[in-house]
Amino acid sequence: MGIEELFGGRDLGDVKKVVGFVMENSDGFQKVLNLVKGLPDDALAVIGKLPELLKAIGSGLAEAGEQAGKAAGALVGDDGEGGARKALAGSAGTMNAAKDRLHDAAGLLAGLAGELDKIPGIGDAAAKKLSDGSGQIGGVATEIESLAGNLQDLSGILATVGDALKGLGNKLTESGGSVQTLLG
Repeated sequence: MGIEELFGGRDLGDVKKVVGFVMENSDGFQKVLNLVKGLPDDALAVIGKLPELLKAIGSGLAEAGEQAGKAAGALVGDDGEGGARKALAGSAGTMNAAKDRLHDAAGLLAGLAGELDKIPGIGDAAAKKLSDGSGQIGGVATEIESLAGNLQDLSGILATVGDALKGLGNKLTESGGSVQTLLG
C-alpha cells in the first residue's frame, strides 16, 4: 500500500498543503481548542442554537419595522400629509373658519349696538347688552383661534414623530433582513 492510498488517494502535494496550513496555524488551533475545553458542557448546545436565535431576532426586527411603519402611516399617512395629522389640520381649518364667523357676528352685534345706542331712553340699555355680548363672542373667537393654532402645532409634531417612526421602521426592517440574509 502506497502513502497516497493512506490519504484516500489524495495527491501528496494537497496533503502537504493541508499539513503546512495546520502547522502554520497551530497556535490559533490551540487557542480554539483551549477555548472549547474551557466552555461549560451545555455551551456547544447553546452555540448550536445561535442560527435559530439569529433568525428569530431577524424576524422580530423585520416585524418591528413593519409595525413602526404602520404606526407612521396612522400618524401621517403614506404621503406624510394624511392620518391623524390630516385630521388635526382639518380641525384647525374648521376652527379658523368658525373663528372668522364669530368675529363677523361680533361685528354685526357691535354695529347693532351702535344703532340702538342712538335711540334715546330705551336704546342705551339694549346697546350696552349687545356690546357686552359682542365682546364675549369676540373673546370666544380669539380662544378658538388659539385652539386652532395648538391643533396646527400638534399636527406638525405628529408629522415629525411620523417621519421618525417611518425611518425607524425602515432601519428595523433592513436590520431584520440583514440578519435573515446572513443566515441564508
